[in-house]
Amino acid sequence: MRFPSIDYDTHPAYERVRSDIAYDDGLIGQHVRAADDAYSDFCSLADQTEAAAAECLARIRGAADRILAHAAESKIPVVAEEWLHNCTRWAVRDIAYEFARRVFSAREYRGRNLSASEAGQLDSLRARGMYVAELAPAAYERIRRLAMAHLDELKSQADRSPSQRAVVTPAFNSPLWRAIKAAVEEAAIMDVLGEFKRNRMTMLGAGLEYSSPKQTWYQSIYADMGLPDSPLQYLHFDEGYCLPKAMIYVTPVTELSGPTRAIPASNCWQASEFTLRVHRALDRIVGDRYGQFGGAGNYRPLARHPELRRIFMQMPRGLRGSSHFGDDILPGTALAGTLIGQEVPYLSERAQALVFDGPSLLHRGSLVREGERMALQVGFRNRNEAIIRSRLANETFLREQIALGRKYARKYVMAYL
Repeated sequence: MRFPSIDYDTHPAYERVRSDIAYDDGLIGQHVRAADDAYSDFCSLADQTEAAAAECLARIRGAADRILAHAAESKIPVVAEEWLHNCTRWAVRDIAYEFARRVFSAREYRGRNLSASEAGQLDSLRARGMYVAELAPAAYERIRRLAMAHLDELKSQADRSPSQRAVVTPAFNSPLWRAIKAAVEEAAIMDVLGEFKRNRMTMLGAGLEYSSPKQTWYQSIYADMGLPDSPLQYLHFDEGYCLPKAMIYVTPVTELSGPTRAIPASNCWQASEFTLRVHRALDRIVGDRYGQFGGAGNYRPLARHPELRRIFMQMPRGLRGSSHFGDDILPGTALAGTLIGQEVPYLSERAQALVFDGPSLLHRGSLVREGERMALQVGFRNRNEAIIRSRLANETFLREQIALGRKYARKYVMAYL
């Protein structure tokens, strides 16, 4: 199956602000395919060297430059041109990071011997984008007890700002942080993720979220147009390409109390890697700039405001989109029916964690109809993050300083991470 796309030219929230810019859609599609081909060529190499990464990245950068040149020749308005410029640059940098990660992994990663059950979890993560890990009951109870201590704080936060998500972040090395880390290590989650990403993994952080029916942050996206909410509200893929996640419910979650829903195997659907990264970039750039303005909430400001939708429609048709496109799927359409039919809710009252490839797997959650939900979303990162970033900087001195810092930090890492 191909990754879903929205025809914004015929979408009722966008058709009135369609642009008459005469792009050559075929030419832009050709450049997008050239970028995707370069990405595929590198990823298919048995020996992923720095030279190969540089050659393929140059091809991708060249394709992005040709898209920008064509947009300029087509007299794109200056704000839309600036959006397009920053989105394509963001996409190229994101791919550069992925190439550096793969090169570094190929050189230095040493695989682990997984048990039969862990190997099965890895297979499920690859084929379905997700698996359920059993946590030690005692470890889970400690997490639950420490998390519930934040309930009153989070309820107050949700009551004060229903248009915002109610989240607290456990401090690094706090009791809750340590409880989460001990539980995921005991369940071998980081071992499985390490094999999945071919990097040694550690915890990036966690967010403890409270959700209730009073919250409105995801609702009325197209209220100005009088459109009903989509039956697939908040369906999305995550921004951080190399950041898998785990969901740990602190309270029992039913069908009505906002379960995390996912579309298994959507991580394997055919998609343009370059285009999806442009969509991620557009959401981040517009959200950072305009999310605090307009009084409609900071979730998907581009979709909520007609003036931003107008600029969006001035971009090339083949690059329009959102990583959170579920809100744009119209009720009663074939696409809505297809995706709803494939969604699976994760329901749990036990000591479990849903481990999933959030950047590639279509999922959503926290949309509570009845009751309330407390859940921990745990993010994981590469242990060699700093080294990879230094390679991107292409600065010998910076590389050496990071390596030196890593050497002297080993005792700290061994003691506290």
